[in-house]
Amino acid sequence: MLTLLENLHRKTYRLETIVTEQRNPVYAITKSYAREVEVYYLGKNKDEHQFQILVVEFDFSDNDNAMGKLIRKLSYLFDELECRADNEGNITAVDNLLFLRLRWSKIQSELSETHKGDAIDNYFSQISSLLEDETKMIDFLTGYNMFGLLFNGLLESFDTKRKRISPEGFTEIMIPEKNGEKVTLKISAQNLEHTEVDDFRGIFICKGNQYEEGFVAIKKQNSHLKHSLLWIG
Repeated sequence: MLTLLENLHRKTYRLETIVTEQRNPVYAITKSYAREVEVYYLGKNKDEHQFQILVVEFDFSDNDNAMGKLIRKLSYLFDELECRADNEGNITAVDNLLFLRLRWSKIQSELSETHKGDAIDNYFSQISSLLEDETKMIDFLTGYNMFGLLFNGLLESFDTKRKRISPEGFTEIMIPEKNGEKVTLKISAQNLEHTEVDDFRGIFICKGNQYEEGFVAIKKQNSHLKHSLLWIG
């Protein structure tokens, strides 16, 4: 029987992030960033699983303004990824890092002609720094706003309760609930009082060896983030 990781082969998922910012007590703005992602399982080498991830479609709500267009162009940098993951689904290596660096050099050159200023220069510098450090790159790619709902270290943990420390410093708690072939992994948080996060919760759903959907919601003082994943084919 295929494992959850092996069964990601030739699957298409819709990944979406919805951001709600409370600008003042009576005014809030909502933006959405959605991507269609194809996943290909390329086999196992020793204790690592090899994957190719292709982003085949983008759907950004603010695509008609300057910042939205910039974010879209930057997103193309990460639309083709080759990586390895351990048995739990943690990304352990990025195999096409050189390709990404060369692509970024081209994208940065093009964007620098039309985007000027210290803030832009600083943003571009952060991306360059990220691409030079594979560990930082992996941390970035496993963020919930990137591919963290797919490769999150939980895909072989639908049968046991787990705890882990989040990057923000609180404790994530995962509790599986079984109903026939369906397993729901419920996610909650402890020790939020010393962080900037007011509420953190989520759910991952698996049927048999098929990872079907999931979401994580993060509430802070003036913002609400919801990252979601849905198997669509």
